[in-house]
Parts: sequence; C-alpha cells; structure tokens
Amino acid sequence: MINFAARGRAFPAQSLFAGAHGRGFTLVEIMVVVVIIGLLAAMALPAFQRVKQSAMNKRYINDARQIRDAAERYALENGGFPPNGIGGLHPALRGYVPDSIFNAPSTPLGGVWDWDYQQDGFTASISVYLFTASDAQLQDIDRTIDDGDLTTGLFRKIGSKAVLIIQP
Repeated sequence: MINFAARGRAFPAQSLFAGAHGRGFTLVEIMVVVVIIGLLAAMALPAFQRVKQSAMNKRYINDARQIRDAAERYALENGGFPPNGIGGLHPALRGYVPDSIFNAPSTPLGGVWDWDYQQDGFTASISVYLFTASDAQLQDIDRTIDDGDLTTGLFRKIGSKAVLIIQP
C-alpha cells in the first residue's frame, strides 16, 4: 500500500476519494454510472432529434402559410398575384410577408424561398429551392398539409424544389 504524507500524517492511497466515513467509490461503480448515463443519453438523442425535426416542420408550415396568406392578400388588393421573380420572394410582397421571413437567409428546410407565378403548371406557388430536408421530412410535412404523397396535392416535390401551391 502506498502512503502519502499530509501535514506530517500518513494515510493510505485508497482513502484519497473517501468521504468522512472512510468509504469511496470503486472504479467499477464509477464505470457503471458512466455506462448508465451513456445509455440514457443514447435513448434521449433520437427523441431530441425527432422533436427538433417536428419543430422545423411546424415552422416551415407556419412560414409558408404566412407567405401564402400574404400573397392572397396582395392579389385581392392589387387584382392579381405578382409576376414571377428571379429568385427569392417577389419584392412586391414586402410589407405583406413578415420581415422575419422575407429577410431570412434560409428557410426551415434549408435553401431559399422562391415566389413562382405561372411556373410548373400552376398559377401561383411558393417554393423552397435547393432544400436540404430529406424526403421523409418532406413527407411528414405533406401529411400535415395534404395527402402524404409528394407527387400530388398542394405540397409537392418538383426537382430540386419543395412547392406549396397557392392557386393551381
């Protein structure tokens, strides 16, 4: 046994981590606790990721509905939708779409918002161009908005765009 001197008194090395009663944790006990914490973290991480993805989906749906409502209000006040833009939301929608969405560098799905007029066979639609979301995430959004099929309904995946149709 190794003895260390402290203030002129020797004590055994095993009591370095001992409490007032002279008992401490063994290496095996500490390893068991670490393994249990690791297992709990491993179980919590997928749940956290599902909650995060669900929040992103809800944010996209909310933002898209605000843009849709803004475009419809613009059409009512001006007799029609704004023309197709070169990318991004059409400048005519500024003031109708909240600035937090209009000026956002990206969407909750990744990529950028795009206003589409007379594109992809629809009168008016909102799309996310170059999105980074997975097809499974897009299908979750489609199940909330529509029919769960990315090839039909009001929410579709068309090439590199996720499209929400405002007016067919």
